[in-house]
Amino acid sequence: MKKKLLDKYLFWIVLGLFIIAAFIIRLKLAPNTELSPDYDSYYREWVEFYRANGIVKGLENAPGDYYVPFNVIYALCSLLPVEPWVPLSMIPFVCELVSAFFIYKIFFLLTGKKETSLFIGGVTLFLPFVVFNGALWKQVDAVYTCFLIISLYELLRQRYRAAFIWYAVSFAFKLQSIIFLPVLVILYLTDGFASESNEVSSGKKKLSIINFFWIPVVYLIAGLPEVLAGHGLRATYFAYLGQTGELQSEGYGMVSYFPNIYNWGLDPYDEILTVPAVLTLLVVLAVLALFCYRKKESLDRNTVLYLAIFLAWTCLMLLPGMHERYDYAMLLLLTPFAVMIRKKLIVPMVVANLCSLATYSITLFHTDIFDMKVVSIFYVAAYIYTAIDFVRVINGGISKVEA
Repeated sequence: MKKKLLDKYLFWIVLGLFIIAAFIIRLKLAPNTELSPDYDSYYREWVEFYRANGIVKGLENAPGDYYVPFNVIYALCSLLPVEPWVPLSMIPFVCELVSAFFIYKIFFLLTGKKETSLFIGGVTLFLPFVVFNGALWKQVDAVYTCFLIISLYELLRQRYRAAFIWYAVSFAFKLQSIIFLPVLVILYLTDGFASESNEVSSGKKKLSIINFFWIPVVYLIAGLPEVLAGHGLRATYFAYLGQTGELQSEGYGMVSYFPNIYNWGLDPYDEILTVPAVLTLLVVLAVLALFCYRKKESLDRNTVLYLAIFLAWTCLMLLPGMHERYDYAMLLLLTPFAVMIRKKLIVPMVVANLCSLATYSITLFHTDIFDMKVVSIFYVAAYIYTAIDFVRVINGGISKVEA
């Protein structure tokens, strides 16, 4: 009897221990605010600003350059009778749990393996960049990413309206979600993708261009709290335009501790290289769109997820001004994808995670044993390997579970 109960509940006990362990790890790291390069300079000051001025007056004169949803979060944090690091560490953890749950949902949808998908979702809570980003750095990349993961889940179910609404929410939180916009554009050009689900009798649903209008609609709605507080239309809705100008205003150069090609002597030349870099990316994306259109019969759920990951990684490789954290969502998807769907990607996935760990070590722990030029060589090599594999996959397609 005891053995039967153990066999029945052992997996759930282990999964529960996963979540408890993840929480304890964050509980241990969260009180440390010295290692974060941004907490004392920005996040704590913003919360204290809202405490001193109140929510309405604070939003009228919102500090920082984040768009309204994050400013509202900082304003709400000011209402709590605790140090700012407490909610600023716990909010990302809640979003990490949401992401882990929908990663389980995605890979259960793709493979039909419930327990393995649950396990891989739980494992994402222990990825170094996930742990360090929220608990130690007090960054909020987990917030926009959780909505992005939900969007991809709905996209794979061919519930396009829901997918675009969730994507629009993600975009309203963080401009970085734009690196996943190309997959939506390409799927529009290919009229969606073939479904293996019995839910769709025709096997394929078309993606309407009307769905793209959800992005500006949600963006405008998300800005209303600051507009109503008197912050001004231009100051509110042009926030992202201001962020794109930070390359010059903040002196970031072509790259900021992100392991892409611009670390190879190109960083200081942002004034002459920014426009060519963006145009090069647009050309590359156009070529990939044409390639996918010609091979649209190869697009199914597995290849669409691969497409989303690869396009995001391509943007990270070529866009100027990338920071060390900007591959958060891409890595969070690449890691379980390599383990469960495309095992040929395990090596580049591990390399990419190690490179991410190296950049976090440099930024948070001031480690001087890693040279970003060397780290970039490994990261770019992992990308090139993935690019070659992606082209082969689109030419031949991926089977239900493994190719």
